[in-house]
Amino acid sequence: MTLHVATAHTVAFLSMSLLVAALIYLNLLLILAVVSASETAIHSARDVEAQLLAAGEGAVARKLRAITANPFAQLHRALLLSAALNLALAALGLWIVTGPLLYLGWNPWITSSVLFLATVLLGDMAPKFFAARAPSVVLLGSLRLLNPLRNVLDPLAAFADHATDVLLQKFVTRHVKMRLPVTRDEFETLVEMRQEQGLLDSDESAMIHEALDIEALTVRDCMIPRVDLALMSSADAPQKATAILEKSASRFVVVYGETPDSVEGVIDTSAWKLANRPDWRTLLRTPAFVPETMPVLEALDHHLQSGGQPVLIADEYGGLEGMITRREIADWLLYEAAPWHGESAEIRDLGGGRYLLDGGTRLDHLQKELGIELDVGGIDTIGGLVFNQLGHVPKPGERITIAGADIKVRRTVRARIQEVELRLKPKPADESAEL
Repeated sequence: MTLHVATAHTVAFLSMSLLVAALIYLNLLLILAVVSASETAIHSARDVEAQLLAAGEGAVARKLRAITANPFAQLHRALLLSAALNLALAALGLWIVTGPLLYLGWNPWITSSVLFLATVLLGDMAPKFFAARAPSVVLLGSLRLLNPLRNVLDPLAAFADHATDVLLQKFVTRHVKMRLPVTRDEFETLVEMRQEQGLLDSDESAMIHEALDIEALTVRDCMIPRVDLALMSSADAPQKATAILEKSASRFVVVYGETPDSVEGVIDTSAWKLANRPDWRTLLRTPAFVPETMPVLEALDHHLQSGGQPVLIADEYGGLEGMITRREIADWLLYEAAPWHGESAEIRDLGGGRYLLDGGTRLDHLQKELGIELDVGGIDTIGGLVFNQLGHVPKPGERITIAGADIKVRRTVRARIQEVELRLKPKPADESAEL
């Protein structure tokens, strides 16, 4: 009788323990499901941009931007929490299988297999499938779990990283490379993956690819050719030299001796004007000469670390081929990634009948906004009109007059007019008023 009562109490205790353990296991499994879903959502959040647009500027948009601005921090927390949950579930599951269930007569091999399959299905596969279909919904839900634990998880993650680095430095021999260099193909693949995941937009991706292409560029590709340089002879009279420096559309003027190939130096017209226009010889600087085949990266590293001085480019015979500054390199890189658009907002009123226009501004829009007739057959933009009238690739400072307006080229990139200044001529007095 006593043995029967003791057995009954033991069974009741084990049943109660099993119930409590099962509840704890289910709660841990639920948290693991949320964490597993958030891992997948961070990797495959392709509809986040659409969600941001739909959310406007409210609380939902702010929460989504908080994740997309630094997704790896959120992923780090999720992985750390996932590892801790898996460890806890493994320990608790082992106790359930070898403890209460075994005592109650359950086969440990069968129960462990069923428990493992249920954990994988409910805690990993199903949540990740749902997250792949609706990543933005999962990201918003994961904030409620991961953000409150941030103060605990972040120090643990930092400690784990530091401990890993210490162990690797201690046990890995020095001649073994810790990290292999990333090849260009691997880097381009990473950029494409981030673009597919919505972490990079098309403009950012294009800009990165343009930056990668700089490896193949030479200074000749980006230079201002000799025909477009501002040149001044050292034998010019002071009045003529002052006029050249004053009217130069370029910041730098190249000073030569007997011929343009015998360069004596370069003058920074901006510095000359700021110094109250002294004798130009006091500001003459000897530039660096590089061959036209020099890679742009080498020129940047050795000669263009400061934007204060240009570099002159020599051809194979030692003659002057052109000039390059950091601005030309930047223009080349950003031309495809950040093209200039002729929108209505790009007509800027400078006052006094003067307007600053983008080269891509359409002629019909210009006629509508300013009331001037610039209709030329087959030409759509103001830049194309200037190019057609001049008959050659213009340089800054060149002018044309057409339809009661003076047009001055302000800025060019490659063979493209990027910016012009339009000055309307004063209209004659109303004829009826004169009569």
